Amino acid sequence: MKYCYQSLILFGIGLLSGVDANAQKEVQLSVNYNVAMPMGADFKEYVSKTSFRGLQASLLYAINEKIAVGAQFSYNDFYQKYDRALYKTADGSDISTVLSNTLQTIPLLAKGTYTFSNTGLFRPYVGLGAGVNLINYDQYFGEFKYSQQFAKPTFSADAGVLVPVSKDQRYGVRLSTAYNFTPFNKEGIAHLSTWNVQAGFFLPLR
Repeated sequence: MKYCYQSLILFGIGLLSGVDANAQKEVQLSVNYNVAMPMGADFKEYVSKTSFRGLQASLLYAINEKIAVGAQFSYNDFYQKYDRALYKTADGSDISTVLSNTLQTIPLLAKGTYTFSNTGLFRPYVGLGAGVNLINYDQYFGEFKYSQQFAKPTFSADAGVLVPVSKDQRYGVRLSTAYNFTPFNKEGIAHLSTWNVQAGFFLPLR
């Protein structure tokens, strides 16, 4: 998982260094709590429980009143523990143990959004993103751990609403939902897809 954290730090540094100091008033920061639900039978067979351990953040530069582009990262930690049962080992023998599955995902995306209206209390928008998903796969057979790391292409589509709360309407609440898709085809999982719900805030960077 070490390389995932290193990539995340470098991503954040690059994101901030790419913001022109003279244009910061047009850059919007969004920070959100992210809940992710596994989709697809094979993913749910590995982990079926919803991940409530998640975060999402983005920096978007407004090209005009409706279109913004930038970058976004998310993090979710999936975990499920199964009751003691008999499992086959690599050499074909049986082992009675407790099985625990964990999966951490960090999608790093180039992002674009289109806001339908810049006036009023509710400002609906849609967005698309594409990038790379840094994946940490851990499976525990009792005390024995099997671990792998992957970097896979990933895609996202989302829709939500911005609710300004300040007089200048540049600060507010963000509510959204998103579908993330990552082709995987590893460890018996054809792909990693999740349905996500986010809630947080947005503010301008000066």
